[in-house]
Amino acid sequence: MNNTENLKGTWTCLSATVEGKALPKETTELLGLTLTENRYKTEKGSEVLFDSSYTIDPSEDPKQINMVGTEGDIAGKEAPGIYSLEKDILRICYVMPGLPRPKEFQSQAGSKTYLVSWKRKSP
Repeated sequence: MNNTENLKGTWTCLSATVEGKALPKETTELLGLTLTENRYKTEKGSEVLFDSSYTIDPSEDPKQINMVGTEGDIAGKEAPGIYSLEKDILRICYVMPGLPRPKEFQSQAGSKTYLVSWKRKSP
């Protein structure tokens, strides 16, 4: 059930919204995501922002993703989210550990929700 094969690869950020505020293009252009079979790593230029392990449950609707921090304050804590993959566009909507999983792909002011769209760069 945790087949991450179709998610593996490198991704560039198309857009990102944090609590209802879109991140500026100058920021999103620097963001990258690398997914392996079980690692989820977000970078801004050469700086690692989020490095974690992850699992998915594609049988849920919407599909679920759980990212578990591997270092710092979030080590061992699960950030729940949802995802969709359509062709080469991956959308992930998630919250930090301790908050309930989002039900929809939206990020509104005060929601503590992150909504990020990625485009596949390479498999």
